[in-house]
Amino acid sequence: MARKTQPYSLRLDPATVRRLNEEAGRRAVAPRTLAQDLVEEGLRMRRHPIIRFVDRASGRRACLIGRRLTVTDVVEWVRGSSDLDAVSLHLDLSRAEIDQVLAYYTEFKDEVDAEVERLHDDAEREHRLWRERQQLIKR
Repeated sequence: MARKTQPYSLRLDPATVRRLNEEAGRRAVAPRTLAQDLVEEGLRMRRHPIIRFVDRASGRRACLIGRRLTVTDVVEWVRGSSDLDAVSLHLDLSRAEIDQVLAYYTEFKDEVDAEVERLHDDAEREHRLWRERQQLIKR
């Protein structure tokens, strides 16, 4: 998704520029794009210390530090339950941790909701393809 950006100049240490260029090359993106993403992630992690960003098969995802859980995992569990204590117990998270995830969600609601929708669409597509394969096997 294209974002509207604004020029911003800063000076970086030569070693930082070298690492930025190397990482951008590995990811096949422009260094300025990677820098923009890293600054945004850094600001989010500073504002929401429970969050870190992790590369997954489905893309770069907001996850809980020290857990395999993503923000979308927690949001889906909270949406599906009327009992936060039960969600807390099931996910092995404290209520404070759930509150911190929900604070992140509140700030980036549209983005997280779009990710949830995309994940649901992917799951539906995979299930449809599985059913089609099963039909082929039965022939």
